[in-house]
Amino acid sequence: MRFKFGKFQFFGMALVVILFGISIWYPQNYYKQGKVVVAFGDSLTRGYGMVPPGKNYVVFLSEYIHVPIINSGKTGDTTSDALVRLQADVLDKKPDIVIVFLGGNDYFMGYNPEVIKANLATMIKKIRGIGAKVILIGTTSQIQPEYESVIKQVATDEKVFAYIPGILDGILFRKDLLYDTIHPNDKGHELVAQKILPVLQGALNEN
Repeated sequence: MRFKFGKFQFFGMALVVILFGISIWYPQNYYKQGKVVVAFGDSLTRGYGMVPPGKNYVVFLSEYIHVPIINSGKTGDTTSDALVRLQADVLDKKPDIVIVFLGGNDYFMGYNPEVIKANLATMIKKIRGIGAKVILIGTTSQIQPEYESVIKQVATDEKVFAYIPGILDGILFRKDLLYDTIHPNDKGHELVAQKILPVLQGALNEN
């Protein structure tokens, strides 16, 4: 016995197939267009010596989630430098989410870890004060464990939305993932983005 579809049944099934296909094709966070995300950091955020140009973790993240991300990274910044420009480069953007990735230059300049702790704590308080979520990024435990432990302590004390430890662990000392001895190349930046991605998705999906 052959079952015959009516015209409306056919169109109804076609609509279901189309909607199902769209739900698969579109990323989960595709509709989060109203969110403002800022990446705040130094050369690791700005992108340094990249080949091809612009392929840093901020670009990759934006492509993954289909949401523009404001790149407020500045090469050479310490946490003290970044604190000075926090208002103009972060708070004035009225962000919903801020990725904070700083501390490496403090280490190379030999600054006291307590300076990093105080500066990061002040930044996070100000960012949370405008209602934004903070994703705090740790640098590496491979060459600066003391500084990394300070960043982790700040994350705990200030109750950030999320803390991602040792973002460069597994990338440092890999010539295929580095532009020089410390800055990732495009492949390294893609790995950084992949580590941040699930946390950023969670922040975007939370009301």
